Amino acid sequence: MPPKLLPVSLSREAQADADAAVDWYTSKGAFVAAEDFADEIDRALGLPGQFSELGENGAHNTRSLPLHSFPYSLIYRQQVDVIRIIAIAHHSRRPGYWVGRR
Repeated sequence: MPPKLLPVSLSREAQADADAAVDWYTSKGAFVAAEDFADEIDRALGLPGQFSELGENGAHNTRSLPLHSFPYSLIYRQQVDVIRIIAIAHHSRRPGYWVGRR
């Protein structure tokens, strides 16, 4: 029997993280990078719902899934019936800033 697919829920804060990254790339004139980043986020968002154990165990009952080609990771928690993305965190900026998020 195939594993159960879980829906993925993106928090407002995680969406704001992604928007800020796209805005940063755009402000630097890196329009292709901004588009590629948005595409990579879309691709990565589908993975935890299919493979909830993907990524590395993290602090505070989270998992961290690095993005390809970008210095960011999806930070998520598996809840009973949903995968909750709580942050799209840059690898070298303010580690753990997302700890209080739900």
